[in-house]
Amino acid sequence: MDTVGDMARTLVLRSQQNRLNANMDSLAVEIATGFVSDKAAHLGGDVSGLLSIDRSLARLETYRVNTAEATTITSIMQSTLEEIQTSSESLSQDLLKVELTQTDEMMNTLSTLAGNALDQMTNALNRSIGGRFLFSGTATDTPPLVSSEDLLAELETVLAGQTTSAGVETALDTWFDTAGGGFETFAYQGSSTSLAAMRLSDTDSAQVDIRADDQVFRDTLKAVAKAVLASSNDLGFSKEVKTELISTAGLDLQTSQAQVVELRAGLGALESRIEETVTRNSSERTATMIARNELVGTDEYEAATAYENTRSQLEAIYAITVRSSRMSLVEYM
Repeated sequence: MDTVGDMARTLVLRSQQNRLNANMDSLAVEIATGFVSDKAAHLGGDVSGLLSIDRSLARLETYRVNTAEATTITSIMQSTLEEIQTSSESLSQDLLKVELTQTDEMMNTLSTLAGNALDQMTNALNRSIGGRFLFSGTATDTPPLVSSEDLLAELETVLAGQTTSAGVETALDTWFDTAGGGFETFAYQGSSTSLAAMRLSDTDSAQVDIRADDQVFRDTLKAVAKAVLASSNDLGFSKEVKTELISTAGLDLQTSQAQVVELRAGLGALESRIEETVTRNSSERTATMIARNELVGTDEYEAATAYENTRSQLEAIYAITVRSSRMSLVEYM
């Protein structure tokens, strides 16, 4: 009988230990996470509200990723456009000086400056982040433009045989501006399809559809390339033609600058709208998290107190178990 009693007592103590251990584990999770471990039990089995809140949080997380991506893309695009605008402004002012000093040395210097600017502009438009090219439309794995060296080499072939500034202008206009012309078939390697709009919130989306084949870039590159090629030894233009080409290139750049400014303004408006959406989404996420906490959140003080009480009970059970295992007939009597 005594043996049976000892076994029963041992089983009871072991059961209590298991229950208290499980309770401690549950409380430890609640303290660490700030939420109840058994949400269904806490909500009386009705978890529909919690599921709705979790879906909203998942949706807001998607919007957070999209707005972060949109912010990065528009920011880099804006800095690229600023770089092109600054380079165009500086170069146009230099090119217009050709009317004052019409020497071969001066024209060669101006053409060299234009060559440097062309290289800078093509590199800027070929900029990528994480292997993704920003100005290639949907062909994000392909740089949008050929190198400035390849562009100039091709244009020298196009202009071969031209002896007047009017002939050069016509040839360049045809190559850069004609649908299916040289620029589209040789220079631009991206896609003619813009990126799809990114969903920023339930009501807002953003489409960043600036590509390197936009007319503003064609006009800018055409003007700069014209200034470079004016002093080409292979083309052998007369001094008068060189002067006229460099001078008109400076004027053309001033015109294209206005287009760049307009493009930057539109991009800036989009950046502002994205920033406003980020703020709204953040406020909504905060409110949703508060609602979730009210449903399944825990009082950290109460949870910690319950944890300590449970630990004390478990220590008492261990002490009783140890004492029972050492009990002898003499000690019992």
